[in-house]
Amino acid sequence: MKKFLTKKTGVTVLEGLIALGLLALVAAGTFGVLLSVSRKAGSPDIRESMILAVERANEQLQMYTPSLASISNTSLPSELEYGLCGGDSSPLAVGTTHYINCMLPPICDKNNSSFSYTTGTDKTNITIPFVNKYGASGMVDGWGTTATVTVRSVKFSITCNGFTL
Repeated sequence: MKKFLTKKTGVTVLEGLIALGLLALVAAGTFGVLLSVSRKAGSPDIRESMILAVERANEQLQMYTPSLASISNTSLPSELEYGLCGGDSSPLAVGTTHYINCMLPPICDKNNSSFSYTTGTDKTNITIPFVNKYGASGMVDGWGTTATVTVRSVKFSITCNGFTL
């Protein structure tokens, strides 16, 4: 009988509690990391939101036609008739800074953020393709006329919660 009791192998209650405590510690750490990563992946990044706001403003500015005097702003949707945020009768006026804080992303604090664009002009060289006597157009051995044209430029400036893009 003594022989039977001395060869007993097993886990004591204390060893079980220590193992259970270590397992809980590792599980809590893993769960914290996973929760942090899922929270980060679910919310948009500030820079990503700022880029999307600039793209949206750029798309809406393309509705305005600065070179065609025959088309007026009244042919635009009513929300864009007076600029992107209203109160702007000439949204593409050259050399002017236009403030469009109404288009700031929702993640931005309105008191610590700003959104604007400045319009200007740049000169660039373009090559006008050669047109032969049959009316077919195409570049033939680099033939063509080079012309300097003036193009509009738009520079966006956005600051959101202290970050500038």
